[in-house]
Amino acid sequence: MNDLGAALAVGAVGIVAVGPVVVHAVVEWLGRRVALPLLLGRVPGAGESRRARGRCRRCGTSLAPGDLPVLPALASGGRCRRCGEPLRRWYAAVEVACGVGYGVTGLVVGWSWTLVPVLVLVTGLVAVSATDLVVMRIPTRFVYVTLAGLVAGMVLVAAVDGPARRLAGGLVGAAVVGGFLLVLHLISPRALGFGDVRLGAVLGVAVGWSAWRTDHRVLAPVQASVNTLLLAGLLGSLAGLVLLVVRRRDRPFPFGPALALGGLVVCLATVGGP
Repeated sequence: MNDLGAALAVGAVGIVAVGPVVVHAVVEWLGRRVALPLLLGRVPGAGESRRARGRCRRCGTSLAPGDLPVLPALASGGRCRRCGEPLRRWYAAVEVACGVGYGVTGLVVGWSWTLVPVLVLVTGLVAVSATDLVVMRIPTRFVYVTLAGLVAGMVLVAAVDGPARRLAGGLVGAAVVGGFLLVLHLISPRALGFGDVRLGAVLGVAVGWSAWRTDHRVLAPVQASVNTLLLAGLLGSLAGLVLLVVRRRDRPFPFGPALALGGLVVCLATVGGP
């Protein structure tokens, strides 16, 4: 099967199987952290637990994992299983993002073991970006799970295809991206949260590993890390400018999605090299 076939097959898996799981994870986290009324229908009252889950705005049915429709929101119509109330449109948007991300990854990488860590990265970035867009927070557990899956996939690739020395590129990338963002966080914690620092370190691991070359063991990961920061800064600046024009006032906005997209683009642009 060619790379187009890989893109179609992997993209279908992303939108049909992985997308709903990501939606469930995001809904679960939002519910446990007191979700916004406009997004999940309600928030717990003063006497309710902070760990209460999001509920349907019409009938109060739990929207926790296992209670959402089994089918993807696109196929099921995205409705409450009890009363048929339409669920929020961002559920379907998350599934589409997973499908597109998986499809592009399959097209770029093709059928190889390298797909494993990159698809793990795509999954984590979609979950993190969705949550950051919804409540401007990056869940620590999402970042750590993504990092664990990414490293496991990288070790698998090293064991099957080698070389194991490529893993060192991830350490270089984490130091560059994570270190730079940490400095910005220490200078202005309100402008850049520590969640962005964690996410940046994970992206540094990914781009440093993907860009590592036998003849440029340090320079290539450093260059990829710098490109990630530059691209993320550009995307963030453009997003901020558009929001400033639309809102007509300067307000905070999530930087996580721009950082995630910048890192993913650099990772896919460098992962196919020798």
